[in-house]
Amino acid sequence: MNGCWRRIIVLVCVCGGSSLIFPSRGRAQSAASDRAAEEAHWVGNTSGPFYTGTADVEPGGSFYVEPYYFDYRTRGSHTVNAPFKLAYGLGHKFEFDLYAPLVFVRNANPDLADPEHASSSGYGDTVLQVKWQWMKETERLRFRSKPSVGFLFAVNVPTGKYQSLQQNLFGSDQIGTGEWNEQIGMMVRKQFKPFELYLQETDVIENPVNVVGPYSFDNGQQAVPPGEKFRVVDGDILSSSAALEHVLVPKHGFGYLVEYIAQRQFSRNILFGDATTPTYSYVNLIPEVEVTWPQKGKFAATWGAGTAFTVNRSNYPAQFTPMFTVSFLADLHGAR
Repeated sequence: MNGCWRRIIVLVCVCGGSSLIFPSRGRAQSAASDRAAEEAHWVGNTSGPFYTGTADVEPGGSFYVEPYYFDYRTRGSHTVNAPFKLAYGLGHKFEFDLYAPLVFVRNANPDLADPEHASSSGYGDTVLQVKWQWMKETERLRFRSKPSVGFLFAVNVPTGKYQSLQQNLFGSDQIGTGEWNEQIGMMVRKQFKPFELYLQETDVIENPVNVVGPYSFDNGQQAVPPGEKFRVVDGDILSSSAALEHVLVPKHGFGYLVEYIAQRQFSRNILFGDATTPTYSYVNLIPEVEVTWPQKGKFAATWGAGTAFTVNRSNYPAQFTPMFTVSFLADLHGAR
């Protein structure tokens, strides 16, 4: 967790200092009007990155719903995670987010050379999140101006099945982790025509849980044997992600993104001591495309698609993950 806090402190200093290093200079009224018109012309609603959140919050009373489809594929395992996201602007620079996932898992019998498969589906773990926007960018055309900065506070509620699993299903009926966890993170967003830059740092503290095997650990490669009692203490998870978005046709929100996500689980939990589960790390690279259609008045729909590839890993399976999302936005009380 210390690594996460160091990164967050550096981001706070850089972002806060940017308003001092690059202050907004006075312009003639006509020049300011021209710049505002140019900003409004090129910036619109876009789908944005899959993993990296945006520092900007929904205006009070405005909302969007966004179903996702992640098709995680590894050797011998196929998991579809389809979370439904609801984001609602609370006003006063706050936003509430709800993630409600449907999960489908298909696993192979690891003990057979030509394995048979088993599959299960169900409702996974629920995530409740509050986001607060600390700083809003002052100019969307230049890189050397103050960015938007926000903080997130989230809780994972263990609503997915994780016990009383059947051995003949090869772990496919484990839909959740059984763990409450707390997340704290920082997000930065900077627009500079025709690009947008997104950054996020998140630390996850997972609470211990007592299980009876079979039970798969977070890395998906080791498990508690059937019938064995085990106290799961996961180390802190540090997640870092970033995305660069190139808006090619602003009117239609058409563009592409290059995103990465890096995650590492440590051998110690800051609240509960030494971990009893394996450590792991991985880095995924995700090229993505996006478009906005239709967009009429206060309502719009944004579409995004991409594929994640594992480019570096330790004690973690290589993944190939096609993904898709669509957002339905309602700007009822002000523009984003």
